[in-house]
Amino acid sequence: MPVYNLEFQIQIQASPQVVYEHLSDPHNFVGLQPLLTYVDHVAFGEQDGKRTVSYETVEAFRGLGFVLYRNRIRVQTVFTDPPRQYHTRVHSFPNITLNVEYTFTPQAEGVLVQEAMQIQVHAWLKGFVLRQAAQAQTALLANLKKRMEAKRL
Repeated sequence: MPVYNLEFQIQIQASPQVVYEHLSDPHNFVGLQPLLTYVDHVAFGEQDGKRTVSYETVEAFRGLGFVLYRNRIRVQTVFTDPPRQYHTRVHSFPNITLNVEYTFTPQAEGVLVQEAMQIQVHAWLKGFVLRQAAQAQTALLANLKKRMEAKRL
């Protein structure tokens, strides 16, 4: 299956540690990522001496004001270099895999959050999946910025 790369970034006026910790809790993704409706089966653990969290969530794809499809996804995050970086692996139907590396770089006025995403998807789904991923991640970062900067006030 082909692999496609997407990259996103945003400057946030908040402490890198605060932003990292916020994104470390899967429950905080509800309201940030517009497709996610809830998070459950959250389990914290350890892998190769690194802290991990595994969970499931549901993405709701809508059209004409109705939920057309609910997609249950499995997620595992490995906190590879707190508070600078973590890696998330997402498995979704039908055999779609996302590998996402989040990097948090301190800046004079806060943090630069960078997201490098590799998507493995069937060629026939490429257009839909890449569009949805780009829209969802752009919205997630914009919502994260709004949420984190509102907390500073």
